[in-house]
Amino acid sequence: MSSAQVPSESTAPPDTGPGPVPGPTGPFWSGIGQTLSRRTSIVAAVVAVVTIVLGLGLPRLEFTTGQENYLNSDSQVAKDNVAYQDLFGGQAMISLFTVKSGHELKDLFTTGNVEKFRALSAKLEKDPRITAVVTPLTALEFTHNLVTSDDGNPINSAAGQILLGARDRDPDPASADRRLQDSLKTLQRINEIPAERRVFDDPEWVDFLLHDNTGAIRKSLRPFFPSDSTAQMVVRLQGNASIADEGEGASAAEAATKELTFDNAEVVTTGAAALLRDINDYLRGGFLTLGGISLLLMAVLLVVAFAVRWRLLPLGVVGVGLVWAFGLAGYLDVPLSIVTIAGLPVLLGVGIDFAVQLHSRVEEEAQLDRAGHPVAEALGRLMPALVLAAVAGVVSFLALEFSQVPMIRDFGVLLAIGLPVIVVATVLLLAASLGFRERRRPTPPKDYSHGPLGRTVLVLGSLPRFTAIPLVVAAVGVFVGGVFADGNLKVQTDPEKWVNQDSQVVKDIQTLKARTGSSSELGIYIQSGDVFDDKTVKFVHDFAYQQLEEHPGDLVTASSLVTTVSFLMEIPDTTLVAPTGADIERAYKVAPEAIKKSTVNLDGKSLNLIFRTGPGSLEQRAVVVNDIRDTVAPPDGVRATPSGLAVVGTGLLENFEKNRAELTYYALIAVFIVLLIRHLNLVRALVSMVPVLIAVGLTGLISWAAGFELSPLTAVGGPLVIALCTEFTTLIVIRHLEERERGRSPQAAIDEAATRTGRAFMVSALAAVIGILVLAFSELPLLRGFGLVVALNVGVALLSALIVLPPLLLWADEQGWIYRAATPAAGPPVVSVSAAPTGAPDSATDDTATAAAGTDDDVAEADGDTTDTDDEDADEDEDATETKEQAGEPAEAGKGTSV
Repeated sequence: MSSAQVPSESTAPPDTGPGPVPGPTGPFWSGIGQTLSRRTSIVAAVVAVVTIVLGLGLPRLEFTTGQENYLNSDSQVAKDNVAYQDLFGGQAMISLFTVKSGHELKDLFTTGNVEKFRALSAKLEKDPRITAVVTPLTALEFTHNLVTSDDGNPINSAAGQILLGARDRDPDPASADRRLQDSLKTLQRINEIPAERRVFDDPEWVDFLLHDNTGAIRKSLRPFFPSDSTAQMVVRLQGNASIADEGEGASAAEAATKELTFDNAEVVTTGAAALLRDINDYLRGGFLTLGGISLLLMAVLLVVAFAVRWRLLPLGVVGVGLVWAFGLAGYLDVPLSIVTIAGLPVLLGVGIDFAVQLHSRVEEEAQLDRAGHPVAEALGRLMPALVLAAVAGVVSFLALEFSQVPMIRDFGVLLAIGLPVIVVATVLLLAASLGFRERRRPTPPKDYSHGPLGRTVLVLGSLPRFTAIPLVVAAVGVFVGGVFADGNLKVQTDPEKWVNQDSQVVKDIQTLKARTGSSSELGIYIQSGDVFDDKTVKFVHDFAYQQLEEHPGDLVTASSLVTTVSFLMEIPDTTLVAPTGADIERAYKVAPEAIKKSTVNLDGKSLNLIFRTGPGSLEQRAVVVNDIRDTVAPPDGVRATPSGLAVVGTGLLENFEKNRAELTYYALIAVFIVLLIRHLNLVRALVSMVPVLIAVGLTGLISWAAGFELSPLTAVGGPLVIALCTEFTTLIVIRHLEERERGRSPQAAIDEAATRTGRAFMVSALAAVIGILVLAFSELPLLRGFGLVVALNVGVALLSALIVLPPLLLWADEQGWIYRAATPAAGPPVVSVSAAPTGAPDSATDDTATAAAGTDDDVAEADGDTTDTDDEDADEDEDATETKEQAGEPAEAGKGTSV
């Protein structure tokens, strides 16, 4: 933008300095500005009423962290998960009992602990937010019921009959004989313990129930006793509960175990429900905390860098706009999730950006151009550009509506409705407030255009014009490179990685993983006309063994009524024999009520099969889930459906990856169409998009080079970067056109626009960056990553606009592709003089401004300092100007510029 550059040959007219502008610019907005600045009391009353009405929508905002944020409600995965939770309950809270050093697992079942297990189970089962409670004692009771009978003869027990039937069905005589030998050994172990000692606080009986004949934990008990030093209690929460009820259920499970001290063991209670509860609690508190930090940082920025009168006014104006935006979101039922909460600092930053631009333009008209009505002049000049920038931002945000992830779509809706609402609040309040100020105490003249911020913008845009073509080529190359880099970025979709890794819940989950090898589960519900028929039971048996064999690292254990019996029948070195429907029905009859609820739903004709999943990413989990979906082949009349938390997680991953990159392309296309419609000039639209392409490409390259790990939030920052970069380029292009209309040459127009708007650009851009960067203060890695990555991206967008656009704009304009002087129309010309040259007498300024407005008395009354003599002088000046122009003579240079 440096005027020291030697201009190339072009058809552009020489720089003759500011002159009359052919025709009015933004008369509608000028009229709005005059009305708002004069009717301040009415504006204040309207704003107060709107603020109260929309403020009542704030309590309607709901914080959500459930599957509705991750899955589309009409998707099959979501429907299956709802059906699964209706049948067998919701999330599981796990209480891990770790035996203290020097003790064995059987020492967990002291007389006192047995009583505490029963009391704990009874208390939790009374809670309406809890469906079933399976303690370690409950698991032992099931084994006890299987191996004992009413007549005291183990052979007549359910397990005895099941094992005899398995031996009879064993096709290998040698295998059948080994089954008999194992059964005899089991009988011997039982008979060594007198009947009166077959109770749960007897160490020998507990040892028999826990261990098979090889001394290992019984395979059917491993879901509840993962090792010789750990045991688990599973508290199944109410299915399809609200996030509040689910969180309260999780808290009830935690509180119940903390109230009790177990002999010889330490207890840790945790689970996905506790993790989601903590996220939800943070959203409620963090929402206001982030807003407070944003306001503080914005205030510091405005005080330090925004050297204008009433410099904190944009902050108050945008504060009101935020109340409007989020109140409206409440009425429209836009939920606040772990993603949409980021909308608060984002909208604050973008809102301050727009407010600073308008505030600075009012100061410019008052200080540099001495406009008689600076608010009207500022709105007339700037609002077309701000409206275009706002529309471009809205369509960019609406590109997020193509996402398959509901919480990302909600984020787009929040930004799309919040931005225009904040712009409306900004125009109303700034125009009224600054108009009131200018009437009472007009701003004195001052030339701030050569300050450090203006000079910085001038230097940034000082690349020579011959770099234009290389910059276009570079833009395409950088964009393509960014597309490839973006495809290689890792996306972190594990909810455990989204939260504070130092929180107690995360530490407890890590403890659970380390001691048991698992912290999550994959549920499969099997539906059949008769859950106890041989066909259904054999399918579940074969399916469970097949999946455990094919996914040994991903699926740790299997738990169901069928697998309990299958593992009971599994004897070393024998043929694998599937149980019969009659075997499963025998086991069901002796199962504790909590296990019945967790494994069989007779009304729903369904069986539940739960795999404990090993540690691994959602990508690994997705492979398992997809493999099960692709390979499971139930017999006719039987349906097997994967569901549960693991399936929800993989559903999120799949939805997120379906069209993540396309969202950026949709935003680019939408913004380009908006610019093309507004300018009706292909070159202007293309020139405006070059810095945007560079910004989008560089964000991908920088993220890839820095090794950033994306989240569902940071990965969709593309539309946000596009919206902000388009705003910068739009303001630069339209201000350049305005300066060209004043009669300046392309180079002078570039330089003048830079020096006059440099302060506003730098402050507003910093506001946008700080608004997003404040998320780095969040304790959630998901939000911290978004704040750091997107703030960096917005900084790149700003630099791209300020460095790349000026030489490109200059080169294209010198080719005659950007600005073409309008041919004067026949008939009386429209002369609307708004500003005298800097340093012109105030009386002349007031006179010409009044003539431009055509409302002499109103303006005189509004300004409070225009005399009758001024009015007469203004009429004479206007008549003289019209006479000269009709005679073909130019107006006097230096009289001012038109609106």
